[in-house]
Amino acid sequence: MSKVVDLSVITRKLHSGGEPPDNETMDTRIAKLEGFAQEARDRLVRVETKLDAVSTKAEVHDLKAEMVKWIVGTAIALGVAGITVMTFVLNNAAPKAVAPASPQPIIINIPAPAAQVPTAPVTPKP
Repeated sequence: MSKVVDLSVITRKLHSGGEPPDNETMDTRIAKLEGFAQEARDRLVRVETKLDAVSTKAEVHDLKAEMVKWIVGTAIALGVAGITVMTFVLNNAAPKAVAPASPQPIIINIPAPAAQVPTAPVTPKP
């Protein structure tokens, strides 16, 4: 069930003398750990400095949305410009047919009725 650990075995391995339980290699181990802690602190400062320059997820999302808007807007503008150029070219590529000149109107002159020559009045004979 439960395992009992005999602490006397562990205490015999530790050297006596100086402060309570002391081991000769303890100071060197602590010095190594303190050196490692200093290195880790320096590395952490460098990482934090680099992270300040890195974009966040929200910034990347905003930039993506902005880029999509520009791409769509540019595509629409190019489409409108293309349709405008095609319309202009198709309307002006072939010379327009000149409508035939309208013929001169036909004028019919009807002579005026001949004027009656006055005759002397005829008087009845009695």
